[in-house]
Amino acid sequence: MKLRDLLRPEHMIVPLHAGTVKEATEQLARRLVVSGAVAEPNRLHALIQDRWPEDLTSVGDHAFLPHFRTESVRTLLVSVGIAATAIRSEKDPYRAARVVIFIVAPPRDSPTYLQVIGALARALSDADTLQALLDARTPGDVMAVPALGTIELPSHLLVRDVMTAQVFTVAPDTSLGDVARLMVERLVRAVPVVDDTGTLLGMVTHKELLRYLIPDYLQRTKSGEFRAPTKSQLQRGSVDPRRIPVREAMARSVLCLAEDQTLSDVANLMSTKDVDRFPVVSEGKVVGFLTRADLIRRLIAT
Repeated sequence: MKLRDLLRPEHMIVPLHAGTVKEATEQLARRLVVSGAVAEPNRLHALIQDRWPEDLTSVGDHAFLPHFRTESVRTLLVSVGIAATAIRSEKDPYRAARVVIFIVAPPRDSPTYLQVIGALARALSDADTLQALLDARTPGDVMAVPALGTIELPSHLLVRDVMTAQVFTVAPDTSLGDVARLMVERLVRAVPVVDDTGTLLGMVTHKELLRYLIPDYLQRTKSGEFRAPTKSQLQRGSVDPRRIPVREAMARSVLCLAEDQTLSDVANLMSTKDVDRFPVVSEGKVVGFLTRADLIRRLIAT
């Protein structure tokens, strides 16, 4: 499937008049509604209002790609807007672009949805393609851009092609306070807990940190003396939670991936299980880590 196969002139706004990316997205969504492509218009509008700007990909200073998965549509839709003047980002007022492409798809189309985002980002990273879009004066001009008819959606990529192989892990005896500091320093939101052989024991995320550390923040324990916590102490919350071994706080039920799983499998898991980060294991040992951001970056680079 080529990129052009997903585009329809009636889904485009050229020229687009909007001051912000959100305004542009709302206009493009209305264009889809007017064309009859959206099954539940009110649901789509509410989604944009509630989740903005959670799902927004920027392609350098060239374009914005707002994207959502929702049951308000029955098939994947792409709406293209080309503005005569730069449209600014609400999230970063110093970033602006003239191209806004709105992608929306039902959850069952998650694999294609992710591939389309990546393919569009690659197309927009090409100087000639970008200039051809900026020069477009009508939807017909957009449809005539050569690259849109040649770029194919990637397929058959496996987890091993996308995952991060250098994984940051912690030992089960690491204190929760140390894990929290390391997560902040390394800008990660989840850390696998492994034993001496690299076997996965569990995972700690922001959810586990908040569950233990927020009560401590609100009411610090008065004793500064450290003693190994007992289970009863943990249940009563009578020890400094920053000193709790991570094995006592980690999630033990963890969704994992295998290296040879397809990205279609991963996209479906992300959609149906509402999980966006996974340890990758081989014979029980952690060999990689995969997040939705990793997936998007890989698709953009393909």
